[in-house]
Amino acid sequence: MSEKPFWEGKTGKEMAGLHVKVTWKNGTIVTGVLDDTGDIDLGDNRSLYTSRGYDSSCDFEPIDNIQSIELLDDPEYERIDDIKDVREGDIFVANDGNKYPIDAVDTYRAFGRCRAYFSYSGPFWLSNCSFAYALRPKPKPKLPDHDGLWLDKDGNTWTMRDGSVQCTCIGDDNWGFTRTWFSPDSVQVLAAAPFRPAKAVEA
Repeated sequence: MSEKPFWEGKTGKEMAGLHVKVTWKNGTIVTGVLDDTGDIDLGDNRSLYTSRGYDSSCDFEPIDNIQSIELLDDPEYERIDDIKDVREGDIFVANDGNKYPIDAVDTYRAFGRCRAYFSYSGPFWLSNCSFAYALRPKPKPKLPDHDGLWLDKDGNTWTMRDGSVQCTCIGDDNWGFTRTWFSPDSVQVLAAAPFRPAKAVEA
């Protein structure tokens, strides 16, 4: 299997929104989010040129003075740096930045421990030499999912009613009701996760 950069064959539109680290040949390193022309969006209608493309339909191609462009890790994934710790369900990240979902691991194989499955060609054992790291999906924190009282990670009590959540106890001996009801996946609720249903004697 020939390895190619993760951006090869993609248009600016397909690259839009990706969080990347760009290294220039002079040693400058910049991280940022790509816009639909493949450049790093600096805000206020300004961009840092990284691609030769001039609109969203052009193929992404780094400008000449760029040494490398890498995808940055997603906060929803744990990074695995030792190939011996990779397991089924992880995502194999190759040296060129391409990612392959792992559907089998064979610890007895000398040159390729991890297998990916391609819809167009079937299973393929990936070379250990091409391993950069792996990504493992982090378990989703337990959030309130039905009406009732809930305790957060710090022991604070929350009420869920009709699909919204309200903090009803700020801390021990400091009762107070917030005026705002939050959605269960809001920043305020996620920061207090994981939750567990409160028993009558705890509330």
